[in-house]
Amino acid sequence: MHESNEHADLPRERLSGIDVLIVGAGLGGLNAAVELYRQGHNVRLIEAKSQMEGLVGMFRPRPPEMLIKIQFNNWPGMAEKYRQLIYRPALSMYKTNGEKLGGPFSIKGVDRTTIPTPISRPKLISFLYDYVTILGISITFGKRVIDYYEILETGTAGVVTEESERFEADLVIAADGIGSKSWSIVSSSNVKPKSSGFASYRVAYPTKLAFENPLLAKELALEEGGDDICRVYLGTNKHAIILISPETTTWIYQHKDDGTAAESWSRFLDADDVLKTLDKEDEWDQIFIEVIKQTPPKSIVDYKIMWRDPNNKWASDGGLVIQLGDCAHSFLPTSANGATQAMEDGISIAACLKLAGKQSIPLATRVHTHLRFMRVSCAQRGGFKNREKWHHTDFDEARKHPEKLVMQVGRWINLHDPEKYVYENWTKCVNYLLGGSKFENTNIPPGYTYKPWTIDQLLNAAEEEREIEDEGDWF
Repeated sequence: MHESNEHADLPRERLSGIDVLIVGAGLGGLNAAVELYRQGHNVRLIEAKSQMEGLVGMFRPRPPEMLIKIQFNNWPGMAEKYRQLIYRPALSMYKTNGEKLGGPFSIKGVDRTTIPTPISRPKLISFLYDYVTILGISITFGKRVIDYYEILETGTAGVVTEESERFEADLVIAADGIGSKSWSIVSSSNVKPKSSGFASYRVAYPTKLAFENPLLAKELALEEGGDDICRVYLGTNKHAIILISPETTTWIYQHKDDGTAAESWSRFLDADDVLKTLDKEDEWDQIFIEVIKQTPPKSIVDYKIMWRDPNNKWASDGGLVIQLGDCAHSFLPTSANGATQAMEDGISIAACLKLAGKQSIPLATRVHTHLRFMRVSCAQRGGFKNREKWHHTDFDEARKHPEKLVMQVGRWINLHDPEKYVYENWTKCVNYLLGGSKFENTNIPPGYTYKPWTIDQLLNAAEEEREIEDEGDWF
């Protein structure tokens, strides 16, 4: 049975009576809010920032037509909006000194169900915010959470803000990033995030400004109705990306962390700060240097890339607080997967709550975590493999087969339907958790048997230049 909302045409499942509080109105939180609403739950969000902000740059979720088929076709009007955000890049690969290795590789005529395509992060967050607002879902800004709690006697969870305010619900979802205070209730130990050893400069600014530079206007000219331009530069322990569309120029430079990068998006730098870093290193392509020079003042973020060892405990002991997205499982940018997994989290927990009902919320969070953990851990591991491919490139081989340098994401990622997976495996997973019957997840790379791993193991392998090899079909 479905009920319609008078503010939008989004069909809702039968109302569950479950009140959910989401902490964090980023991509993961906003996406989860719509999915929870669609599944019949009551939702509200609180956000630390004073207003809605879309983080700079772009990201690569699952292939657009698959995301629309699996999720956004369930959201009236969203498929059309989402198609407006998709970049159409022709990708070329370079060494940092400007030597062209191969390309351009266009996605025109390619099966769009298998190729992840860059999306404007701030525009998608803006669209999600508008969608949430149209649905009448409440978002309260300026509420920085400093503590999470649960009261098992009353079946209530809640948070405390800096102003000592309390917000409570039947379930609290922590979607407030890798530094979330939810770890105090989810883990008995202080599981601090570790530095990956890298940081990332990133910024987006109007292409009109970039093309005020005569060299860029000539070398990066866009054809009307043609592809966007994407250049990837590869060097030892570094890579950079330029992405140019008619409206927006984005550049990213992932580099060794010298200790000055911040663990937030609140510190902004000038172009000269980045150029000083480049001066200390190998020769760089003049095109990339000029793109940096055109960047507006105080607009570049230098973000420390942090992550944690895979942890199969995402919920509090009572099951009334659960982590989502980077809060539960941080990703390297080279995974091209962090956003996808955060969005899958929201779909999965919403479906689990629907099947469990209000009296069994802790069971819903247990099933959700068990269905998701191994898959997410494999996706994290795959991201490290991608980084090593770019940061330790065999350039002789790359000149012969540059197409092999294109960042890979497996079909087991791209074609997965997390809602369908919950419905197909709910009963089997419940029987496993409560009765010990046999159950194996099938949402990981085909042919791979999951094995626990740690960040240090991967970093040591990289330091010793040992290739990380796993059985199964990862890509």
